[in-house]
Amino acid sequence: MKAYASLKEKYSRQASRYDRRWNRTYGRATLRATVEAVPWDGLQRVLDVGCGTGGLLEEAGQRNLHPQIRVVGVDLSLAMLQLAQKKVNGTYHASWSNAVAEYLPFPSGCFDAVVCTNSFHYYRGPLQVLREFRRVLRPGGCLVLTDWCDDYLACKVSSWTLRLRDRARLRAYALHQCYSMKQCEQMLTQSGFQIESARRFKVDWLWGVMTYRARS
Repeated sequence: MKAYASLKEKYSRQASRYDRRWNRTYGRATLRATVEAVPWDGLQRVLDVGCGTGGLLEEAGQRNLHPQIRVVGVDLSLAMLQLAQKKVNGTYHASWSNAVAEYLPFPSGCFDAVVCTNSFHYYRGPLQVLREFRRVLRPGGCLVLTDWCDDYLACKVSSWTLRLRDRARLRAYALHQCYSMKQCEQMLTQSGFQIESARRFKVDWLWGVMTYRARS
């Protein structure tokens, strides 16, 4: 999609250093929260939307969580997907798709679970994205969503700063929209999900995060 051109450019530039910058503290904490919220027993096919460099598979692999599960990673950045493929090639049952979350290239009802970690704040059409998540899930399938939480003042200020900064610089940040738990709950419900659990937590002095598990 043309709306994501600047974001694709941004992550193409950052792909080679993304893990060093983010996955040591903040990234690892949010991936851990997602992995812990997924009901792994009985899952056969999992869709990881906004998979980046394959961090979810790394985190799950370190815990030896059901290595027979097939995971499909989706990301709009081909450079990030290429790194993910190199990282997990031959280690997991994984495949990759270069696509945007609003238009997932999969049949309806083909996944047991969808996970989305640290990318929901970038989506221009959040309700459309959630409806796509529900469409590709089988009836009763599970969604686990982890993202910034606007209930924390530091996240609110960071989100506002990035949007202001964009007007003079990178334009990719124009896509950035942080949500409160109330807003996220409303969108999940409006999209037809039934919320099973919700929590928020601080990663450090700056980052505040929320994790939802919901059923289609």
